[in-house]
Amino acid sequence: MLTILFTTEEGPTKATYFPRHVLQTLEGLGNVIYNPHARPLSESELGTLAGEADICLTHWGCPSFTPVVLAQAPRLKLIAHAAGSVADLVSAEVYQRGIHVVSANRVLAKTVAESVLAYILAGLKQLPQQVEDVKVRQAWGSSRVLKSLHGARLGLVGLGTIGRFLLELLEPFQVQVKIYDPYLSPASLSAYPHASLASLAEVLAWGEVVSLHASLTPETYHLLGAEQLHSLRDGALLVNTARGQIIDQAALVKELQSGRIRAVLDVFEKEPLPLDSPLRTLDNVLLFPHSAGVSDRGVERSLAVLGEMQRFLQGEPLQ
Repeated sequence: MLTILFTTEEGPTKATYFPRHVLQTLEGLGNVIYNPHARPLSESELGTLAGEADICLTHWGCPSFTPVVLAQAPRLKLIAHAAGSVADLVSAEVYQRGIHVVSANRVLAKTVAESVLAYILAGLKQLPQQVEDVKVRQAWGSSRVLKSLHGARLGLVGLGTIGRFLLELLEPFQVQVKIYDPYLSPASLSAYPHASLASLAEVLAWGEVVSLHASLTPETYHLLGAEQLHSLRDGALLVNTARGQIIDQAALVKELQSGRIRAVLDVFEKEPLPLDSPLRTLDNVLLFPHSAGVSDRGVERSLAVLGEMQRFLQGEPLQ
């Protein structure tokens, strides 16, 4: 039997996404080494444990498979990530060594896209603020500027699986879409007649709603700094469900404090969001606890990746 390293520590994540029946399925695939700590592994611990592994099953909190880790893992053949993006999990050397990488990104993406649509509508309609007006301020009727999504200008920064599902969900709203993604060609948008490619500057200045869907990499770190945030049109709604570090958060705070734009944030540079963060005091930003991908169907992601592992062990094509 092959050896499988399962990197997730004991705690809420493991209990939620890997209940006992899922672990029994996992143990039927090979000899499983469990994370012996009640915390995420360090890079050195990952390297040590991966030294015995043919497959690594990962989730949130796993260190990156750097060249240092890989040097200690000569048997590693597959990294199976039971969550979304692998951009900050695997290094170029993983692919250079021919190690297969699979993830539950496609399963997760549907849930995240659904949340993005909800966040956009909540931001445009100021739904939480209206609830607060009625419950706390005992107000009736709204003096707030409530906007419609129908026919709106939507700018996307990055277009991966989540972005594509989002475009499908947005079809009834007949939005106009401009996308910044340097890895796409115009032909790749043939299924989306209302979408076109544009520069980052054009997307930011044009969009009434700008939603971030890029992976966090060295080239996207602080992709939106003070200059880019200032270029957003007055009244724009900025939505981030990607990674907090894609935005310079200090610069975003200053822009929000001006009252010129609005935001919905599900991710932050530091998580959990510090209690003294000025973002908590602003009425023009909605804050969520990195929960866009959370749903009552989270186990589906784990089972999807276990299915990939089984196909790999049987020599079948990976999906």
